[in-house]
Amino acid sequence: MAQATAAAKTPTMQDVANAAGVSLGTVSHVLSESRYVRPHTRARVESAIQDLGFRPNRVARALVRRRTNTVGVVLPDIANPFFAELARGAEDVLGEADYAAVLGNSDNDPEKERRYLANFSDRGVDGMIVAIAAKADRDELRERASRVPTVAVDRVVPGWAGDRVVGDNVTGMGLAVEHLARLGHKRLALINGEIALSTAMERRIGFVRALDLNRLEAVSLTDGAFTFESGFKQAVELLQRDDRPTAVCAANDLLALAVLAAADERGCRVPEDLSVVGYDDIAYAKLVSPSLSTVRQPAYDSGSAAAHLLLERLRGLRRTSKRVVMKPELVARPSAGPRGAR
Repeated sequence: MAQATAAAKTPTMQDVANAAGVSLGTVSHVLSESRYVRPHTRARVESAIQDLGFRPNRVARALVRRRTNTVGVVLPDIANPFFAELARGAEDVLGEADYAAVLGNSDNDPEKERRYLANFSDRGVDGMIVAIAAKADRDELRERASRVPTVAVDRVVPGWAGDRVVGDNVTGMGLAVEHLARLGHKRLALINGEIALSTAMERRIGFVRALDLNRLEAVSLTDGAFTFESGFKQAVELLQRDDRPTAVCAANDLLALAVLAAADERGCRVPEDLSVVGYDDIAYAKLVSPSLSTVRQPAYDSGSAAAHLLLERLRGLRRTSKRVVMKPELVARPSAGPRGAR
């Protein structure tokens, strides 16, 4: 019985020190990385840790190292598959580096976002990855970032000088317009999200610029929110017009899926009567009928790139800010076809 009890005993730092033939302080230095330990001594300690199955107390290590190995991730809409995939990319990279990702869903509400940022700061997270809400408090975000390493992903506030991972939205929307122009469409409309967001503004700029280059006409440019509900409302109003377009560019795939739903409700055939191109290439884009033509921007890769930038900061590998731009790619599917008789 005594032997069974001893075998079940959880190994301690002193057990590791005894097995490695070193002092308790040396084991502490190896675990906390607080002082230099000679390579062969470190190897003995690490071997003893592995042999004994020793698991260090994370709370104690955090107090010694002044790190919690946690990262706060704030996203505007976790129900949007784009942001869910982005979070997965960040979490996978952080997990490999032994960091835990703590997720906050701001619901695109700047006040809720502010509370998450404050909460994460108070909890002592080592860093943050933030996709901002529309009308975010840029001064507060900058102030938080001055104290906690922060990477902006997908969206940035005006004047943001910190690390960021963004899409080339102007080029991406240009790809959508050029695709429709090649199909013979001349009268296009844009259904957009919150114009206060950098993504919406840049996609609008890309749309207008590409129209000018291709000598096409903008029938309508509307703004709302990057949600299915907003897209449906914008699409219904657009399809009620006597001069409705032959093709629609939607600034994200949720908006584009809403256009498909509104067209179906009104008996408007896609793509015979109306061609539709979205933006993001979420998983659902290929599952609807007709499957959605869209501009792909890699959500998973955006999240993983943001995590890598943050880890570089946390490891002291870089002091200057870095900007990573994700390249867009047109994905042609049946929702966009040659201009019909209209």
